[in-house]
Amino acid sequence: MSETPCGKGKATVLVVEDDPDFAEIVTTALESSAFTVVTAGNKDEGLALARAKRPDCIVLDVMMPAGTEGFHFVWELRKDADQEVRETPILILTSIHGQTRLRFHPDQSDGTYGPHEYLPVQEFLEKPVDPGKLVEAVNSLVAGRRERQQTTLRQ
Repeated sequence: MSETPCGKGKATVLVVEDDPDFAEIVTTALESSAFTVVTAGNKDEGLALARAKRPDCIVLDVMMPAGTEGFHFVWELRKDADQEVRETPILILTSIHGQTRLRFHPDQSDGTYGPHEYLPVQEFLEKPVDPGKLVEAVNSLVAGRRERQQTTLRQ
């Protein structure tokens, strides 16, 4: 079991994924690395849990039962009235790049949109994902969020 991010209590990760088997794989990887995991199977359930549980990070699928629900989840979350909810780091975990020519990386431009303009997320990993890379990315996002929160409290 790895150390809890920032050593400041167990971090909570919301996993929004419609495939129960894949959600279980992600949950197992994160729980074995000292995260508390909450899961949702669709956009609406995920948004409700994001607002109620205020996770430290969200791991989000793009393609869900109603199509590209993940994109709509991001856009709605980023407009939330609550700043803490609105600024929750999001890691997209999807196989969309294997199925379409569309590219949605948060740190690259596609010639029309600049980094973070089209899809304002912090990280993007392709399915299937290496559990170690997933845990590393989530640790980084949680640590960054906690650091920003501490800086805000000191101001």
